[in-house]
This record gives sequence, C-alpha cells and structure tokens, in this order.
Amino acid sequence: MPLIATDLDGTLLMSGTSEPHPDAVAAVHRALAAGIPVVFATGRAPQDVAPIAQAVGHHWWAVCCDGTALVDLKSMNVSKTHPMSAGVLGEVVERLRNQFPDVKFLVDRVSVGMIQTGHYGILFEAGFKAPWAWALNGATEVEDITDHLNDPDIVKIAAYLPIDGEDETGYLQVKETVSDLVTAVRIHSSETFVDMNSLGISKATGVAEIAEMNGISQADVFAVGDMHNDLALLEWAGFSFAVENALPALHDIADVIVPSNDNGGVKAVVDAAMNHLLEP
Repeated sequence: MPLIATDLDGTLLMSGTSEPHPDAVAAVHRALAAGIPVVFATGRAPQDVAPIAQAVGHHWWAVCCDGTALVDLKSMNVSKTHPMSAGVLGEVVERLRNQFPDVKFLVDRVSVGMIQTGHYGILFEAGFKAPWAWALNGATEVEDITDHLNDPDIVKIAAYLPIDGEDETGYLQVKETVSDLVTAVRIHSSETFVDMNSLGISKATGVAEIAEMNGISQADVFAVGDMHNDLALLEWAGFSFAVENALPALHDIADVIVPSNDNGGVKAVVDAAMNHLLEP
C-alpha cells in the first residue's frame, strides 16, 4: 500500500493563501477513497493545520513543526512530540549569541493532547523578523528567550540574523556552530533564518513514524515538496516529487517534477500512487 506525504505551503496550498488547489483536493479525496493514506508534512503548527485539514476534508495524519509533532486529524489530537531539552536549548542560544551578537530567537511549544485552536505556543524576542506574514500569528513577544527555555513543550527553536539570506553563508555558519546539538534547516528568505529541531528529527522521521505505525514501507512512500525543509523527506522517500515552483535543490534530487502548486501539482503525485497501487 502506498502512502502520500505532501507539504502544504507552496505545494498543496496555492501561493499566498491557505487555500488548496481544487484539483489537488479532488485528488486527495480519490486517494483516501482508494484506501491510500495521505499525510500532511509541514513546518506549520497543529493549530494552523487544523483549519486546512477541515477545508480539504482530510482526517488522517499530519506531521507538524517539521517532524516534531505527530497529529491525528480525525480526533484533532497531538499524539506525540519530540521536545528539546533545556540544556540543549541553552547551549544553542549561548553559542549563537557568542558568534552572532545580533541574533534573535523564537521557540515553538506544542503539547501532547487536544489541539487548542487559537492558542499558539510561539514565543519570540523583540527584533525577530518572521519570514512570512502569518508566522507570528498569535505569538507572544518576550524580552529574553533564555527566561523560557525550561518549558518542557518546546519542540523547535529558530534563529534570525539581519544578514543576507540569498546565499547560504549565514545558514552554514549557524549550522556549523550547533550541528552537534540540533538538526538545522535553512529558511528561504532575503535575510537569514534557521529552524532547529532535536538532533535527527525532520519531516522524514515524522513520516517514517507514521508509515511504521501503519505497516507501510519506506519504498512505498510518495513524497512531494518545494523548500529546504522538504529535502530530507524527498531523499528518504521511495518516490520523490518536486513541484515546478520548488527550489532548484529539490529539482536536483526529485524523481519527477510535477506542475506547480498553483496548477494542482499534487494531483500528479496522487495519480502516480494510484498507478502504483494497481501494479501487480
């Protein structure tokens, strides 16, 4: 049995919106009706994914916050998280402050249990400039992130540097500084943003956990995405797809390039999974 794992922003969702392409929605429904599970694999928090799932009519699983939270969309329940230890968080902040005096931080907190729609766990320091307009929706500003690192529900920390983000220089410097502590992912933006999860945790590990729970092999996973945080998932999946609007790095590793998010590219991924299901 195949499993489809799709990113949301820039992949299932149309540009600049939280609306999925109608052709992609119809394809997801076809897959689910055929018994093919579909996983939303996203950097978004569970609170952001819940209304998208309702709009799509999708009630299976989601991998949220880049693999750090597994969400049962049928019960709207966070079933598992991969929290970061206070010791690791403190060391990350200390090293990066020493290396980059202008760095600002954000942490995201997700707790196991029912999704509390409208209740967000993001804390950010004054001066943290989010790469997307919606990214700080419902967030709380704090003076110093170090005062909050003992929270047991922190699943992600992000660093912002007011330096050029068009090339990888800033990202690589951050990654080199903390690579023994966390998994760092570059955020595509004009300035430098780096998301950091517990070491080894990514969208790939989140989808792998769900596949294992359902007895589905890695070789039968069909994954599609568009950004840096999708790279590990596409490299891991048995079948990898990049939407036409994806970054060149994803085009380089994907098995197939499908139409853009604004042209319902996820439909082509569903078609491929359906054909795979019918193979003898």
